[in-house]
Amino acid sequence: MKSIGCIVLPTFNEAENLRVLIPRIFEQASKIPTHDLHIVVVDDNSPDGTAAVVREFMDTFPTLHLLTGEKRGLGEAYKRGMAHALTDLHADLIFEMDADLQHDPSLLPLFVTLANHGFSLVIGSRFVAGAATPNFPRHRKLISLAGTWLVRLFGGLPALADCTSGYRCIKADVLAKCDLRGLASRGYSFQSSLLFELIRNGARVIEVPIVFQERQQGESKLSFRDQIEFLLNLLRLRFKQAGKPRCE
Repeated sequence: MKSIGCIVLPTFNEAENLRVLIPRIFEQASKIPTHDLHIVVVDDNSPDGTAAVVREFMDTFPTLHLLTGEKRGLGEAYKRGMAHALTDLHADLIFEMDADLQHDPSLLPLFVTLANHGFSLVIGSRFVAGAATPNFPRHRKLISLAGTWLVRLFGGLPALADCTSGYRCIKADVLAKCDLRGLASRGYSFQSSLLFELIRNGARVIEVPIVFQERQQGESKLSFRDQIEFLLNLLRLRFKQAGKPRCE
């Protein structure tokens, strides 16, 4: 029996993007012989009919799942989706991925191959050699680069190029060691909090260059409140750092 690889997709008003993304993800299933591919869409009661689009596809793709609930932020959506993947689906691999078509699903087989060869955390990096960020606004790129530098400084993390990437593959045995409920972040700083926890619990990390595409539909959800929360979360990381985290 194959293991399960589960992609967690947090959504809010992503109906049109999901019409494109869901079939593209499942097109990769035949290229991943070691795992059955599942998708868990965690929708924050989107008013644009995102949940209805997912339900339409569920008849075609039996390993597509939907969780709905109140809008509580990206971090809370990931916590719910990851808990479902671990507890209900017993997934061996859990993927983080944006639903806005900025992450290329064709990289999923490579992520799985690297995980099968001993890497417990594969990061799709926007800033390592070979990566590209076409049409990425200059100020957004500077924010992301500064965020990575600050996370490494305050969290004592190794020299990673992209600490805030939202495209990752995580081995379930390492993720299960992390206290997801205890992560303080509700918004986008969840990514840096989770990265800290994964490395603290012994994740073996590799970064893979990606082309970070331009958003096709809808608007970015990054808000000023998210940026303030990110800065406050840096202090939490400094407080939680009880020695240098391990990175093999």
